[in-house]
Amino acid sequence: MRLLLSVMMVLGAAAPAVAQLPPPSAELTAAFEAARDTSPTAPQLEAEQRQWLHYRNLDEYGYGADGDDERAQELTRRAQRDQALQDVTVTSPDALGACIGSALNGCSSRAAGWLSSPDGDRLFWQLQDGVTDENGITGGFMLLSGGGTGPVRPRAWAFEGWRYEAPTLMIVEGRMYVAVPGRMQGTGNGNADAVFRWSPGAAEPLVQVDNWSWRDQLAERLPAGLEVWKGVDYRYGDGEVWAWTKLWQSTDGNCCPSGGEATLGFEIRDDALVLAGVSVNETLRDAAMTVPAEVFAWMGRKMMCDHWQGEEGYDADRQAQITAAVRDLRCEAEPADGAALKVKYADNAMLTALIARTQANGA
Repeated sequence: MRLLLSVMMVLGAAAPAVAQLPPPSAELTAAFEAARDTSPTAPQLEAEQRQWLHYRNLDEYGYGADGDDERAQELTRRAQRDQALQDVTVTSPDALGACIGSALNGCSSRAAGWLSSPDGDRLFWQLQDGVTDENGITGGFMLLSGGGTGPVRPRAWAFEGWRYEAPTLMIVEGRMYVAVPGRMQGTGNGNADAVFRWSPGAAEPLVQVDNWSWRDQLAERLPAGLEVWKGVDYRYGDGEVWAWTKLWQSTDGNCCPSGGEATLGFEIRDDALVLAGVSVNETLRDAAMTVPAEVFAWMGRKMMCDHWQGEEGYDADRQAQITAAVRDLRCEAEPADGAALKVKYADNAMLTALIARTQANGA
């Protein structure tokens, strides 16, 4: 997630690199257009392609013009998958117990059901688990609609997440929205959530809501030095959307955010989530104002010792860096120092509980 935020914030700065590389191949351009034309999540695919082209123009991480063929093949596979799903007809909602389509190998239907509008319209859904040759273990979801008890057709789907959960119906300012929670694989635990505006009976009953561009404005809404490096925890309620996230400082390890937490409030405008409010709880600042300095200093020291002692010395330079950090922090003495503080403040139940919790973290 930290990487994604950095990408989105420096898109404009990458322009000079464009002239140094040949333009995308005709095959890549055609493959993208075909994938976009068949995708039920075309806005997200367009954003993904802009990000991919950004890295291509920077010529980093093995992208560059040499990656055009591989990217074109990936987009072609996606277009073929989406075209096949568009042509699927499910004879009855009762058939949702078996996987729809063939997007995933070894597919199983983990759960299925339907959402009902206030007027009685139904939107059927199915969650899938399986594997793909490209991504390994993968999850997917399907949203379907149709008439009565007769055939239903897939209207929207995605297979980019590791796992999806049952969709939620929201009514916001008189409009219906369907949110499908999801997570990506990897330590970034990124969001795979998908949100759609639902208009039963329309030619395009499900229109994707942009739930990613709001991150462009997040950095300027957070206190200086605090960042979001991973996916956020969305909450979809009746008439509202909000999210919760931990906050990282630049000196933190990826595993261990120390900057507190933030609650993010959203509005839905023009089929996009808009960041409406940010409330930050800076844990360290609050602790520094209420906890004795020596306890506060020990808490920070233990956190950093846990971080460095958990790192891997994969080469000589990295091992030297780890050894120096452990030495400077006096990590060998840290457990005894914590125990001494617990004895010193034994008559303060709040402090002894805080010290005990800190000792337990990372143990």
